[in-house]
Amino acid sequence: MGVAEDIIAARTCGVTRCGLSAQVIPPTLPELAGEFGLAKEPSFYKEIGEATARHLIRTVLHRDMAYNAEVMPESLAAELADRFLAQFGPDTRYFSNGSWHLPPVVRPDGVICGPSWDPVTPATFDTGVLAIGPERSGCLWVEDED
Repeated sequence: MGVAEDIIAARTCGVTRCGLSAQVIPPTLPELAGEFGLAKEPSFYKEIGEATARHLIRTVLHRDMAYNAEVMPESLAAELADRFLAQFGPDTRYFSNGSWHLPPVVRPDGVICGPSWDPVTPATFDTGVLAIGPERSGCLWVEDED
């Protein structure tokens, strides 16, 4: 099996969209999003660095977004994130739809604020990484329900 199949098999909750783009030339952001059934509106996606993409993927593979329950061991999530990102070379650009990669913020009044995001699927929670590279592009996106 390839890494996409391994990720889909290992993330046993929610919906996981994962794979490489079928397009030969680098797709635009709306084209890549549409290829994987995500909203095509470019303003929903913000560019992130590779290290942030790696952290985000590890986070959403390790724990679900609805209840923070463990989905797979952290070591397996890290291995799968590394394998997924290894498919893309230098000069790859990464995009996501929110702040799932950031820790919760505690306001001065003690209220804890979690992630924010622009939904790009009909799911209650969704996030992931779109990778657009000069030779290869792909998607790893997860959806969870409460």
